[in-house]
Amino acid sequence: MKRQLDLWSRRLLLLGMGLMIPCYLFTAGNVLLSPWPLYGRNRIALTALTLLGAALLLIGMRTVDRHEAFLLRHEKKLLAATALFYFIVQMVMGAILRYAPNTDAEQCFTAAQLIVDSGTFGSNERSFIYFTRYPHNLGYVYLLAGLFRFFGALGWADRYMQAVLAASLLFTPGLICSARVCRRLGGVKAQGRMLLLFAACLPLLYCTSEMYTDAFSVSFSMMTIWAFLHLRDARTWRARILYALLGAALAFIGAQIRFTVIIAAIACVIALLFERRGRAPLCAAAALCAVFLAGGAAVDAYTHTHLSEEDIAKNELPKLHYMVMGLPVQPDEGYGQYGYGGWLIFSTSFEDPDERRDALMTEFIDRVYYLRYPNRLMHMVSRKNLSTFGDGTFALNEIIQADTPQPDHPVKQVIFAQGALYPAYRHLCTALFAAQMLIACLACWQRIRRGDTACAPLYITLVGVFIILTIWETRARYFFFAQMVLLCAAALAEPGFLRKKKPD
Repeated sequence: MKRQLDLWSRRLLLLGMGLMIPCYLFTAGNVLLSPWPLYGRNRIALTALTLLGAALLLIGMRTVDRHEAFLLRHEKKLLAATALFYFIVQMVMGAILRYAPNTDAEQCFTAAQLIVDSGTFGSNERSFIYFTRYPHNLGYVYLLAGLFRFFGALGWADRYMQAVLAASLLFTPGLICSARVCRRLGGVKAQGRMLLLFAACLPLLYCTSEMYTDAFSVSFSMMTIWAFLHLRDARTWRARILYALLGAALAFIGAQIRFTVIIAAIACVIALLFERRGRAPLCAAAALCAVFLAGGAAVDAYTHTHLSEEDIAKNELPKLHYMVMGLPVQPDEGYGQYGYGGWLIFSTSFEDPDERRDALMTEFIDRVYYLRYPNRLMHMVSRKNLSTFGDGTFALNEIIQADTPQPDHPVKQVIFAQGALYPAYRHLCTALFAAQMLIACLACWQRIRRGDTACAPLYITLVGVFIILTIWETRARYFFFAQMVLLCAAALAEPGFLRKKKPD
């Protein structure tokens, strides 16, 4: 009976991993072939670049595999050099791209400075309006405030570069944990492939200049997975408790910056549960509950020293607001890339929170009903999917160029929307992004064929991210927090089929 239960649990876990394949095959195909005009894509050029990019990446990965002895001999040096390279380049990019934060990033930056300089942001009218509507961004504000206090005590007053430095430093453990996860799951060759795939993701070179939740949260999913993989293999209670609490703490901190980081923790618990790892899933779930309940209560208590609980309850936009924005039933409706953003005007037009919730529920039901026909649903999903995954630059330039969009520097000519080289750059990044998805699907298929569930947290995380970004309000930036997960998932592909067969 126990062996039969283990078998079925393993099969269900493999099925859950396998859901990643149709999700991202559809995404890659939709990005390359869908007729929607968003992003001004040249579909023929993009498809050709994707096929070329996938082929070159696979050849590069195969070349990496052929130098296993070199990778083993210089493993630590390569990892240290890569981490140092990214840190230096990201700091240089931060200096080159210096700008005054705008839109949401500006609100967070301003509130953090007010906490440090005057003790509170609650008395500032703009901050009061914004954060009673969007209290989910306060975790990022408190992080920035802590950074500004710390560096200010050291006598450093440049808060822009403080934020860039902190984001670049946070990037490093994400890179290292990604490498160690690949090392654990696929050996030193997988770790080498991961470094190659990181190099093929060009926005990683300047992402920390964005100074918003996308960049600050990018490392936390892989750090969380790293901790829970150690929990899975722990032999003692002390080690299990240590890694469970560490994984829960990393997930909590990441979720305070961008809540979708919690998807990685949920994926790890699911994998532990279906692998039937004894008390490990119970340990992980208990640690997550304890840390999130205690940490959430502490954050809420601190928030209420700046904003009253009543004001937040009255003004906070409910979850339905984002779900309605995530259902653009007509091509010219929606949010961000599609439409005029009128849902903010609609949702804030109600003084009474119950009336607002009822109105949004009515809109949500009407939209779901409208999408009852398969062709309507597929049109919406296709447009939404393109909006989320159709830009391989992740539109990180939106915030960086918001105050001064003129490309007055050679780097800006490449990454700014008005830059002369931006169309070519965006096509290249999008093609590499689609190629990475295709290679990740290949890796998942290879693991399923072997019945290997060790890497399940990576693929289940990607499934969860796909589902959330399909039903939620979304933009091109919103997948970026999971980009390291995608690169690690692709690094597990074994391009041995490219090997020339010896003649009989």
